[in-house]
Amino acid sequence: MSDDVQLKLLELTGNSPLLRTEDLQSFHTPLLNARLTTLIEDGLLTASNGVLRMDARQRLLLAERLIHAGTDPKKVSRFLKWQEFEEFTEHLLRENGFSTRKHYVFKSQVGRREIDILAWNDAFLLAIDCKHWLRGLAAGRLKEVVQAQVERTEQLAQKPELLDRLRIDHVTGRSILPVVLALGELHEHLVEHVPVVSVSKLLSFLYGVSPIDDGLRRVRILSSQSRLM
Repeated sequence: MSDDVQLKLLELTGNSPLLRTEDLQSFHTPLLNARLTTLIEDGLLTASNGVLRMDARQRLLLAERLIHAGTDPKKVSRFLKWQEFEEFTEHLLRENGFSTRKHYVFKSQVGRREIDILAWNDAFLLAIDCKHWLRGLAAGRLKEVVQAQVERTEQLAQKPELLDRLRIDHVTGRSILPVVLALGELHEHLVEHVPVVSVSKLLSFLYGVSPIDDGLRRVRILSSQSRLM
């Protein structure tokens, strides 16, 4: 299927999920209807009475498909909003039993810090950094992204009272797992023992990894007593 048609759909649904086939008139070819039908059959587009609809979830899934097919991530990401990526991730986690807090801002010893999404259940406490795209990023730059997320996680782990206020069970003794979440599949899956995961593989990663896997970088939460010493 033509990347141009799919990119145009992302562009046109950026401000409103609705559009008409007439909006794609520049792509009126004998194959256009077949291309739209394929998207509908794949659950990436819905149609009713000549009106097409693509919601935020469908937009992200289409964006991932394009990137996996080799489309330049820069071309794809320019039609996506940061909020869409984060909202989709938060919804995915909540639908699978996680409590979440988005854009969690706190003061640390080294200044103001922010975690894109803080998510927790009985098994995991995750500090997630949502990146629009990382594919093609130089290894050194990707390492910097991971190190920055570890630093934010370490600063949060020194503030157990903040986590208590979020009503996270059994804060003392738990560890936070820093995660970098990207749009699109990456060659690197672990950088300095920190998971770098595509949004479509997040749940399979969480269901497939042990909460006590020693191969992952975990940041232990400082106990309240330790802070007083």
